[in-house]
Amino acid sequence: MTKLSLNLIIVQAAFLLTAATPKFHEVLKNSPNFAKYLYSNQIQQESKVENGVIYTRRHPGAEAENGFAEVLIQTMHLLDSRFKTEVNPYWTFQIRLARVNSGSKWHSYAKGLPAGVQTIKRRKPTRWFSERVTEWSNIAEYKVIVY
Repeated sequence: MTKLSLNLIIVQAAFLLTAATPKFHEVLKNSPNFAKYLYSNQIQQESKVENGVIYTRRHPGAEAENGFAEVLIQTMHLLDSRFKTEVNPYWTFQIRLARVNSGSKWHSYAKGLPAGVQTIKRRKPTRWFSERVTEWSNIAEYKVIVY
């Protein structure tokens, strides 16, 4: 069993133990490949939290990440109206995974966020050299539901 597989089992167990889990969480819980892909960004060498800003390595081109975000934005407001106007579902799920998975490089930061709607800051790669990030974006802010 790989470390990633073990960590995903831990994530699934934590989901089962959480009492006040919102209904929209079913999307993440029932999409293990999606969760695995999101989590893979959290354990990359260049992913980190520095001065309260999440650095997300993402995959070169970020087509899958952008696609996931687009689908979530179009659908999640049907499960929770907060996603319609203010809350970002992609980053809500990223923070959830980081909170319940101690292998995430964002774990301590995410665990420190109080429950409810919070604002996070993140930077993403803007330039690559092969598989390495050589330049980061400006800081972007997102509202997320922390649970």
